[in-house]
Parts: sequence; C-alpha cells; structure tokens
Amino acid sequence: MAIYVPGNRDKRGRESGGGRDVIAALSMASMVDLFTVLVVFLLQNYATTGQVIDIPPGVKLPQAHEVKDLTPANVVIVSNQGIQVNNDQIMDINTVRNQADWELAPLKQKLQELIAQGQQKKQALGNQIRSAVERMQVGDEAVAQQVDPFLKLTIQADKHMDFLTLKKVMYTATDAGIVEINFAVMKEPNSDKPSM
Repeated sequence: MAIYVPGNRDKRGRESGGGRDVIAALSMASMVDLFTVLVVFLLQNYATTGQVIDIPPGVKLPQAHEVKDLTPANVVIVSNQGIQVNNDQIMDINTVRNQADWELAPLKQKLQELIAQGQQKKQALGNQIRSAVERMQVGDEAVAQQVDPFLKLTIQADKHMDFLTLKKVMYTATDAGIVEINFAVMKEPNSDKPSM
C-alpha cells in the first residue's frame, strides 16, 4: 500500500481540489538573524532622532540659529521658581541668587546620585553584550569617544535668567562629575538650515 501526503483525497486516494499547496519551511536560525538585524536597525534609527523634552510653563527658551539634536540626558530646569532636576524641585531661585558660594550643594548631591545610578545600570549590563552592540552601532573608533548619557546634562533655562545663576548651575554640574553640558533652545523660525 502506498503512502500519501496528508490532505483532502477523493475515493481513489488522489488529491482533490485545485493545484498543489506549496509549503515553505523556514530555518529558525535565519529568522533569529533577521529579527536581530531588524532590532539593531530600529535602535540605530531611534537613537539618531534626538530627544523630545517637555518645556515647563513659565520657561521661555532662547532662540538660536545653529542647533543640533539633543541626546538622552538628565535635564536641569532653571526658572523664576527655582531649580529642578528631571522635574524634581531642588532649590528655590532666591536661595540660589543670594548664595555667595558657587557650589549649590543640593544640586550637586542630586547629580551625583544620578551619576551613581547610571554607573550601576551600566555595570549591570554585561560587558560583552554592551561592547558588541556599541561596535555595531557606531564603529570601534567612536566607542572610545562616546560619552555615557548619565554624564551628560541638558539645561533648560529661561531666556531672562541672569548669567551668574547659570554659571553657578554649570559650575556645580561639572564639579559633580558631568562631562557634557548642552542648552535647550528653540530653533529660529526663519532659519533655513536643517538641524544638526
């Protein structure tokens, strides 16, 4: 007795109903490779789109002609109400202005806590996995020059804020261990150059 492929059969054992069905078998290894490439591609494209930040009410950012996309970082908001770090109120603005010392102790303590948390998260990630992903993203030479996000700071300062207050914030940030400081600005509407 002959062995037939399963499916709809007539009385005589022949396939019934139209042409042959094509069954394609996919290799599991190929599927995993495909999804890995897709995930890396999506991560790279997401990382290059910049960071969207909320502008709190009462803060009017200055305008600039030359701008670049922001990268993920902790945010310090300097407004007429006070200083906030990632939407947590740290100090009152009058206390900052009246202080003779340039180091703002509550701000320094908060930034050092954020840096320590970032370093713990970085160590928790396996060294081999992290280095492999970084090499795939930007190339070996750029990995050594890349600054960790927890060592970056974005300052959202009201455009009418006095320079001495901003200088105290920047001095405290660098003293706490911040390596890169960027200012959030609005792009001038009549600027014809694309964002960098």
